[in-house]
Amino acid sequence: MTRSLRLSVFALFAVAMLAFSLVPTPAEAVAQGDETELRQEVDRLTYEILELKSRRKKAANEREAILGELEELDASIASTDEEVRVLELELEEHQEAYDKSLRALYMRGDASEIEVLLGASELEEMWQDIDFYERLMESGSEALEELKVKLNELDIKKRDLDEAREKRSRLAESLDVTALDARIAELEARLSQINGELRTARAGGEQPRSPAPDPPAWTVPSPGQLLDRVPNSPPLSDFERTGMTYSGYTTSYGADFHGRSTASGVIYNMYDYTCAHKTLPFGTWLLVTFQGRQVIVQVNDRGPFVPGRVLDLSYGSAQSIGLSGVQWTEFEILVPRGG
Repeated sequence: MTRSLRLSVFALFAVAMLAFSLVPTPAEAVAQGDETELRQEVDRLTYEILELKSRRKKAANEREAILGELEELDASIASTDEEVRVLELELEEHQEAYDKSLRALYMRGDASEIEVLLGASELEEMWQDIDFYERLMESGSEALEELKVKLNELDIKKRDLDEAREKRSRLAESLDVTALDARIAELEARLSQINGELRTARAGGEQPRSPAPDPPAWTVPSPGQLLDRVPNSPPLSDFERTGMTYSGYTTSYGADFHGRSTASGVIYNMYDYTCAHKTLPFGTWLLVTFQGRQVIVQVNDRGPFVPGRVLDLSYGSAQSIGLSGVQWTEFEILVPRGG
């Protein structure tokens, strides 16, 4: 069989495997309410982590622009602060002018207007009394109107100042990548814990068992053959590449599931070179690439159960390529040679 024909056969085999659907095992059946709660918590944590990572990326890529915006905000805050101080001084002057107008009313003996003034505890109450305001304007006093204008102007400036300070605080916070990294790590740890609870629930609380012993030596399996152990990453030379590649967010899982049954029935060994995928048939081989580093793994479990993620690597395989947390990877379906 020629190499091109063999690759065509392998590609057809891979397509057939992708189209294959599996019936859920009893171990995958969980209480609907518990699983729904866990999924909702996973979704919330995932979205928050992605939002924080977006902010961190912006802080790294746009640091100079953010620093420039901070400088502009500092200058604006200082200018507005000075305008507020000047307005407060002017307000004192207008208050004095208003007091003089009241004394003038008293000197004219207009008792009815004075009684209204004495009965009002706040300037706002006076402004609400339209009749009084009209009488006061008719009396020739413009001090109250000037006072009202200055108070409104002061209120606007103070609001502008508060908004500028709040914006500055948000920008300064976005530059603190140390705090962002700490929060991301905290949320990812919680997400890992929730994923563990979800896996445990789906496993029905099964007790850990001892994984199978290491095989005597690596031998090329037949296409689709599920192995009990994959203690080492097989050599790429033992496989044909199909060209069927995928990509997406990838995570890893480890000690919490060591010794438990995978969805395929194989006992999970965190140090083996295996992975979990939602749909690829058990026994599928994948070449996973992360930041230029590669590892070959076999699909023997289902997952990840977090929306937006496509692959869950065993602890050992993830460590071999330096993957931790949630990372973007590419992976290609491989088929063993000579199978």
